[in-house]
Amino acid sequence: MRLNNKDAALLDRVIEAWEDQELIDTAKAKQLRASYQSDAGDYKTLTFYAFFAAISCALLAFGALVLDEKWIERMRSYFSFSEFTIGLLFAGLCVFLVWYIRKRKQKYLNAVWANESLSILLALSTCIAITYFGKALSQDSTGYYWLILAAGALFGIEAFLVRSRLLWACMIAAVAGWWASFTFEHGEPFFWGMNMPVRLLLLSLVLLGVHYLIYRRSWLQQFASVNYFAVWILFFTTAWGVSVFGNFDLDGWFTMRQSRVLVWAIAYTLILAGLLFYAIKAKDKSLRDMVLLFLILNLYTRYFEYLWDVTNKGIFFAIMALSFWLIGRKLEQIRKRLDKAADEAT
Repeated sequence: MRLNNKDAALLDRVIEAWEDQELIDTAKAKQLRASYQSDAGDYKTLTFYAFFAAISCALLAFGALVLDEKWIERMRSYFSFSEFTIGLLFAGLCVFLVWYIRKRKQKYLNAVWANESLSILLALSTCIAITYFGKALSQDSTGYYWLILAAGALFGIEAFLVRSRLLWACMIAAVAGWWASFTFEHGEPFFWGMNMPVRLLLLSLVLLGVHYLIYRRSWLQQFASVNYFAVWILFFTTAWGVSVFGNFDLDGWFTMRQSRVLVWAIAYTLILAGLLFYAIKAKDKSLRDMVLLFLILNLYTRYFEYLWDVTNKGIFFAIMALSFWLIGRKLEQIRKRLDKAADEAT
């Protein structure tokens, strides 16, 4: 239920008073608070942008402080720490963050953005710990892809422990990164006769199959939605890459005629059309909207490939303006539909 700020504040005070007078217990108070939401208007949007800015700054700080390894190496030399010790320190930080996030989510269940920003810190700390453990266990860079796979496994475990959809998405990204790096090291430019886009497309098909096999399991329900979107976006993106590059290596793609990948572009368009028909028949609005967005991307791509040199640029950008307006309108409809569904659920 959505309430204005005044009514929500009144209910907050009433529930707090009942809790102080021991008329209701803490669990019941949390349940009552979760049954309504304050319609904060622009403040909700400002909150999102504030946390987005905070996350961006955190990533920039991580890159500045950690990726160049200067401050960590200074700490190592000052305290005579080994690489294994640095890994243990960040592993300890990961354990602390898991405990703290779990405790915070019990207390501030509705503080979604704040909780997920801590999950980003947990993911970054996990990456640092794995990196230094990898350095301690190996003196060369071979087999680095197993560290990426280990990061994916840890992201999955941490996602279950702290119930973080963001960490679950990180796990899927890490699995894709592992597969790309593993096949790159063992078969560049081709692995089993496949270039990189085709390999990633194969992975996305496997992940889609796994998703539809297990998404109804109770233990996956909390991650079903993010898993659904992540694997479908991976599929659409990699299939788009195949429609552009075909199954050619980069050098061959630069020198060949564009018409040689036309069959891949046609196949991608037919797949999108088939999925759009399926989504409409199955009343899967999320899949339908994703297909429509990638259909637009597909049309833009084909235009740049075959029609850019022969089309009036003014007409092209007018069409782009109209299409982006339609996309914005569709996204606004999706947002309203999600808000309505949330109101009905409460």
